[in-house]
Parts: sequence; structure tokens; C-alpha cells
Amino acid sequence: MQISAGSGMNGMANARPGGVYVDANPFVYALEGPEDLASSLKALFRLFKDNPGSAVTSELTLAEVLPKRRIPDREYLELLVWSEIFDLRPVDRDVLYGTADYRRIAAVKLPDGRVQMPKLPDSIHVVTAINNGCRMFLSSDSKIKLPEAIRFVRADASGIASLVREFK
Repeated sequence: MQISAGSGMNGMANARPGGVYVDANPFVYALEGPEDLASSLKALFRLFKDNPGSAVTSELTLAEVLPKRRIPDREYLELLVWSEIFDLRPVDRDVLYGTADYRRIAAVKLPDGRVQMPKLPDSIHVVTAINNGCRMFLSSDSKIKLPEAIRFVRADASGIASLVREFK
């Protein structure tokens, strides 16, 4: 799938209905966050495990969480890779082409005339979500610009509870 100026960022190829894209920060909260948030996320992740193919993230997530972690790498690797809960998607050439298109489309012109593009990591996450037909995007970063077809779900108690209800 390529995002083009004419697509309005709404085109989705290989769509899997109902998929949830999980940004990097919920993984940090699940393994290193406050106990109430961590336990809510772990319960959600168990529901994902019971519904194979329902949760997606990018391999970029590994590069984002591992350098900052305060726990052994193996805990992140167990959750992200070995548990097979998440469809861990590569950052390949198609994702990079789509990311370039997305950044161009989602750029905003500032009052001083400069153009501000979305951050590269955020853009890779959004394009990976689009390419995998995700309908929801779980994150604590409310500044991420998403296409209309993808619903933002805040990675807090209320947002996680709403996802849990959808999967039960």
C-alpha cells in the first residue's frame, strides 16, 4: 500500500478488520510502569494472545524500548518476540516509501512559513498500522496524526478498559 496525496491517508491494503496497533510506550508501561497500568495492559495483552492476529507493532519498537529499559532485555524480547502475541512487522522499503509519503501529506505549515513534518519514528508506526489494516492505535502520544479510519486509543486506564470490553 502506498499513501498518495490523493488517498487522504485513508487507503488500506491487506486490511485485517479490527486490528490494534500497539505503539512503543504501552510496552514500557506494561513492563516498567505503575502497577495499576501495568496490570491493565498485561490483561489486554492476554486477550490479544487469545485472539491471534489482533495486535500489531513494528520492529522499530524494539529499537525504541531496549536502549531505555531498566529491566533485562529478555523481558522485552519475551513480550515482543517470543510470546508471539504481537505481529511484529519489519521496517522494509515499502514502509519507508509509505513513511515518506505520509510525512509529506501530514506536514503542517507553521505561521513563520516553516514546514513541520511528523517525527520519523511516529510516522513509521502510523504507516505500519495502515499497511496492516489496523483500526485502532494504542499509544500515550496523543500528538500522533492518524488517518480517519484509525481510532486513537489512549494507553491509560479508560482507553485500555475500552479495548478490553471490545475483545471480551
